[in-house]
Amino acid sequence: MLRRVLELATFHVPGTAPDWTLRPLLDHAGTVRIAASDLHWFDWERYSNRQERTMNFGGLLGHVELEGDLAPLAALLRAAEVVHVGKGATFGLGKVELA
Repeated sequence: MLRRVLELATFHVPGTAPDWTLRPLLDHAGTVRIAASDLHWFDWERYSNRQERTMNFGGLLGHVELEGDLAPLAALLRAAEVVHVGKGATFGLGKVELA
């Protein structure tokens, strides 16, 4: 999530100089715990006209409840809602919704 947001900012936001010092944020993320989860694997496929074949995608689907101090991660989580994360984000995969 962090890498995707920083890369998008670096290449697509003129005049921006993102802070690539990742360790403090990653260390803080390590203090956040999963309180509840109903994640399950979901297989999905699509046809590629360019490659003229079916392509398989798969990933986790469901909800995760986090506990801990999320304030330092709030901007990153909100950005992930907009840009999506992970492989297949350009196909609309990697959707994140905060509640």
